[in-house]
Amino acid sequence: MRAKHIASLSVLILAQLGCDAERKPSSETAPGAAPGPAPVEGASPMQASASGIAPLQKKQFGAPITETSTTPLPALLDDPGKFSGKTVRTEGVVSAVCKSMGCWMEIADESGSAHIKMAGHSFFVPKDASGHRAVVQGKMVTAEAEEGAACGAKDNCRGEAEKQTGRVAKIELEATGVQFLD
Repeated sequence: MRAKHIASLSVLILAQLGCDAERKPSSETAPGAAPGPAPVEGASPMQASASGIAPLQKKQFGAPITETSTTPLPALLDDPGKFSGKTVRTEGVVSAVCKSMGCWMEIADESGSAHIKMAGHSFFVPKDASGHRAVVQGKMVTAEAEEGAACGAKDNCRGEAEKQTGRVAKIELEATGVQFLD
């Protein structure tokens, strides 16, 4: 009886291997077919998308987003002083997330990135949120913030974000609310 099970299992394994060998990946897209999703791992922020990554169970974190006007990330990056200390709403693709608690994330687009810390650790985002598009509402943190006030001063979260993304975010927001769009 045991030999029959082993033989049956062997046949199934060989059949599966044969099927996999016949399906060789092609670098060309079939005529009329849409190209497949770009891989999220190592993709640039504009290439990243939620296709091919696990959907998030929850979409809203922190306080509801009440700002109705979206300030594009490039505008924040071009003139951070103009928005210093003000509450803004912006959006981008999540390029990095705190792997221990979800207490910070970075959003990016082709113009650059912003480091987002969750205000007072009052809420946390999913640790697997990278690649998802997010709307963030928060206050711009000034470059002249007192020593220890900026994110990463004690726990090196900005250093960890740099390890994940390969760059340092030019601006920082203290988020009161985050909503994932996909």
